[in-house]
Amino acid sequence: MERKHMGMNDILSRELIHRILLRVPARDLFRLRFISKLWHSLISDRDFAESHYDLNSAASSHSHFFLVKNCTHAWCIQLDTLFDVAAAPPTHKEVYLPSSKRPSFPCSLSRTMGSCRGFVLLNEKPDFLVIFNPVTGSSKTISYSHIKVPHHDIIRYGFGFDASRDDYLIVLSWLDNYMQHRLVCFSLRTNSWINLDAALPKSINYIDDGILIFDLKERSFSTISMPQQLVGDYPINLTILGGCLALYSYDIDNHKTEIWVMKEYKVPSSWILIYEIPYGMPLCISNGSDIIALNFTPLYSNVRFAKYNVSGELLNYSPPPRSQYDYFPESFCVYTESLLPFSSDIKNRDKKKKTGM
Repeated sequence: MERKHMGMNDILSRELIHRILLRVPARDLFRLRFISKLWHSLISDRDFAESHYDLNSAASSHSHFFLVKNCTHAWCIQLDTLFDVAAAPPTHKEVYLPSSKRPSFPCSLSRTMGSCRGFVLLNEKPDFLVIFNPVTGSSKTISYSHIKVPHHDIIRYGFGFDASRDDYLIVLSWLDNYMQHRLVCFSLRTNSWINLDAALPKSINYIDDGILIFDLKERSFSTISMPQQLVGDYPINLTILGGCLALYSYDIDNHKTEIWVMKEYKVPSSWILIYEIPYGMPLCISNGSDIIALNFTPLYSNVRFAKYNVSGELLNYSPPPRSQYDYFPESFCVYTESLLPFSSDIKNRDKKKKTGM
């Protein structure tokens, strides 16, 4: 009798395969879907995508750097591989940005506006936003041409996830012709714009030494006090490091960057000055405590990354950049890869299940 060929699915239990796949990078999983029906079923499941993202977003080794090269191309760079040249060449993946229904006159992607759960928000001139997943290639183009904005440069963007409604929201704020603040948001789940002007605080023009926070669930504003040591400093930048709210400011005279981290959200007393690194822009935490930053070196206009420890000591520079992205980018963001679908895709899928179509 011929011996039956035993595959992985015959040897390992479904639960064990599930656990193994959870630790595989999202980009590899997207290709591995076609190994077998079982793998396709596991990897394509929404709950699996959620668990995979939750597990990998906590690991800084999965942080990626997304920079726009031109109106149709971009580079995705896995940050930790830049410093592991002994083990393998750095990972640089070129992706093609989605083509949208463009107006008849020329337009181009102008900049990245942030990221959320594996999705990158891009601004496309003249009046479009693009939500793009670099792993799956899924994209959605959103027009805001109906919003009368006097100058595009004064639009402020926010991009976040409302877990209570399982919805991604894009928030836009700007000054109208009467110098009054306007606020709207786009719901990806309902595919519609929502007017939020009623939620605007009276003190939006003058926030005294604090950070203005917009709660996506409650659709309301609140403030967080900054560290007293930073009061009066300008400019001060917001970011997320190691899952915590962080502030950083540049001391140009001394060529250094101070980085403050709020260890407990909305608790002002938990602000801690953790890093003082040479002049640069912090991107993410590596190995639990080291920090990866964009390096700002005088007379050095190329993209170069550096890794520092908590004492601000240089651990390593990234290798010389490749020619494809060697000029210092004007538009970039940090994100964690994911296989998560759009909220609207989930809603449409649920409708099909109910109707049997």
